[in-house]
Amino acid sequence: MANHSSILRVPSTLDLSGALRFAKDIASVPQADEYIIDFSRMGHVEPFPMLLISSEIRKLARREHRPRVGCSNFKQCTYAAHMGFFRSFNLEHGNAPGQARGNENYLPITVFETRDLEREALEQGIEVGSQVESISKRMSAVLCGADTGDMFDTLVYSIREIIRNVVEHSGAERFGICAQHWPKNRRVEVAILDRGIGLRSSLFRNPHIDVSDDKKALNYALMPAVSGRAFKGSRINAKGNWANSGFGLYMTNRICRNGGNFFIASGDTGMLLTKTAGKRYFNCGLDGTAVRMVMDTSALVGLRDALGRYREEGYEIQRKYREIVNIDPSSASLMLSEDFDKSAVDSILLKLRRALG
Repeated sequence: MANHSSILRVPSTLDLSGALRFAKDIASVPQADEYIIDFSRMGHVEPFPMLLISSEIRKLARREHRPRVGCSNFKQCTYAAHMGFFRSFNLEHGNAPGQARGNENYLPITVFETRDLEREALEQGIEVGSQVESISKRMSAVLCGADTGDMFDTLVYSIREIIRNVVEHSGAERFGICAQHWPKNRRVEVAILDRGIGLRSSLFRNPHIDVSDDKKALNYALMPAVSGRAFKGSRINAKGNWANSGFGLYMTNRICRNGGNFFIASGDTGMLLTKTAGKRYFNCGLDGTAVRMVMDTSALVGLRDALGRYREEGYEIQRKYREIVNIDPSSASLMLSEDFDKSAVDSILLKLRRALG
């Protein structure tokens, strides 16, 4: 191979489509001794692109021939630097991931170690789902500037369910999350990315579904009660508040499509779901799974009622496809935490009353 450098120029706008295109450019760039990422044109950038592009740059640096990866013309990218973008792929510029405190307008890039979550839950004597719930509440309170209200409830539920999917299914050692709230636009975006086994491999264990390609895997993953662990004939005992049941992605994408949109990518396919335009596919090249949730904050009133409606529609789909979704959904995936916590308490009280006679 000739000794040479290759320049990759970041587009001026890193929104969803721009980020997916640039990620493919990074993945397909010919082999070189050195790669220079040129940020001179980069202006607008959103949370999902920051997670995706930083991950692809790290992947580029790990190519088998161990190339040098440098950056140029990045000093003007103050927002990305503050959010921890540059240091997330080891460029000594700006904040480290998680260093910025965040506020009601943003949540900086934050990286979680899966083993740390499991260890912390064990030390506290709680289930991992409860630990994820606590993390979701802390992050949602930062974005909302409050720990009550419709927006807070919706973010807690949605972030919790996506992180649960990462921890329970992906096999990823770590995952990243980043979010931005635009109050004037009544819009909030939350992005979560992992480099785990991906949806296709996760669902492959379910013998009742066809996941012969990533597109099929994405569609099955968003169906209610479809799981790679809990399915008809499996040995998983799907009981309890935090039982694995495959309802989380279904409920979350329904929430986002009420005025916003939901994007999920794994392997070579990405899928964007909106209420008005329906379903749109993108070509990708992602090791692992990435989720982008965009919500219209003016359309988040009455989450309990919405969850109840989505739950009943999910049950109807479950009955229609009973052969592949013959499991009972966990209470955690179907309702707000305070609802299923109260349900658990009521169940205990009922058992005590019966025992006492």
